[in-house]
Amino acid sequence: MKYNLEKKENGIFDAVVSVDKAEWDKALDSSYEKNKGKYNIPGFRKGHAPRNMIEKTYGAGAFVNDAIDEIYYQAYTLVLKEHSEIQPIDSPKLDIKKFDDTGVDMVLSIPCVPDFTLAQYKGLTFTRQEVKVSDKEIEDAIQRELLRGSRLVETGKAIKNDDYVNLDFDGYVDGKQFDGGKAENYQLQIGSHTFIDTFEEQLVGLNIGDKKDVLVTFPAEYHEKTLAGKPATFKVEIKNIRERIMPELNEEFVSNSTEYETVEEFKKSIEDRLVKQANDRADIELDNDILDKIVDDTELVVPESLAEQEYSRQLQGMEYQMKYQGITIEDYAKYMGKTVEEFKSDIKNSATRNVKARLVLEKLIREEKLDITDADIDNKIAEMAKNVGKDVEEYKKQVNNDMVNRVANELLMKKLINFLHENNSIK
Repeated sequence: MKYNLEKKENGIFDAVVSVDKAEWDKALDSSYEKNKGKYNIPGFRKGHAPRNMIEKTYGAGAFVNDAIDEIYYQAYTLVLKEHSEIQPIDSPKLDIKKFDDTGVDMVLSIPCVPDFTLAQYKGLTFTRQEVKVSDKEIEDAIQRELLRGSRLVETGKAIKNDDYVNLDFDGYVDGKQFDGGKAENYQLQIGSHTFIDTFEEQLVGLNIGDKKDVLVTFPAEYHEKTLAGKPATFKVEIKNIRERIMPELNEEFVSNSTEYETVEEFKKSIEDRLVKQANDRADIELDNDILDKIVDDTELVVPESLAEQEYSRQLQGMEYQMKYQGITIEDYAKYMGKTVEEFKSDIKNSATRNVKARLVLEKLIREEKLDITDADIDNKIAEMAKNVGKDVEEYKKQVNNDMVNRVANELLMKKLINFLHENNSIK
């Protein structure tokens, strides 16, 4: 077997393969040996008819397809063995130029990542966002902590805004019940706007045991098209009314509900936590700015096959998630104010961007010879075990190859980020 390797545009390598008569006959014989048991020829036991008799009965091409496949596989294996620089991203496209009694000529077009030059990634200047935590942010966080210590108590009074109401309801459109319009012992916070139109407002002033017909209209853009824009009647019965009692922020609350003893210690812990979260966000934004700059400035035509693979992966993931939530892509696209085509185009653009980023960062890692060791992975896994309070050796028994790969990728990305920080100016 002879071949010439030709480098084409956009990362394509063409292996122009020539197979002489002897090799072609050998491939045909091999195909015959593998497939002869499939044919029945009068006068011969199944699987024992000569090749020429089978070809005479079933046609001269009876064994050609399988022989072509064998030649294709041999040629592809040979090319990859002799040219380590070829890193395929998809199966080769096969083009048969000639096959007859004298042999076969074919071209294997092997798609690879195209050559590209990294944009500048050293000596750049980036700005890290200044971290500030406002008094309002601290107060809001304190209120969330107090909310965790709050209680719901029965009021014995008529419903008012912010109350928590337990109710039964049964919905009707055009005088008929509709799917999903009925519930018992449903808890609703008045003013949360969980229900459509003025449903919640019409409950204000009712008492336990009261019944009322609540009249509302479904939004014109409601996801259930059979209900969109239609008036509805909900027959409602009030079962219970409660209000939330918030604890007072004092030494008793702090000592009983937190790990701190004084209000000042508690407030300081809240502020410290918010500052850390803000710093973490600023670090992530800075890292994204650095990576985005390098990826955006690098000129690279993303191979269509890789973009399509990533697009399919993202689309399938979103379809699965939407199915779990009981909605369709059409519903979601409409909710986003887009057509299905526009929505899918956004996913395709995101997929192409993801592939480009991966290819750029992989090349940067290779060029700078960044790597991690088995010891790095072991240390990280030991740290993970410690964080969950488990024995390291017992924890390792639960670690599979997927987890090891995830850990390795995280460590490698962290090493890349550290390298970029060290080789660029951060203000």
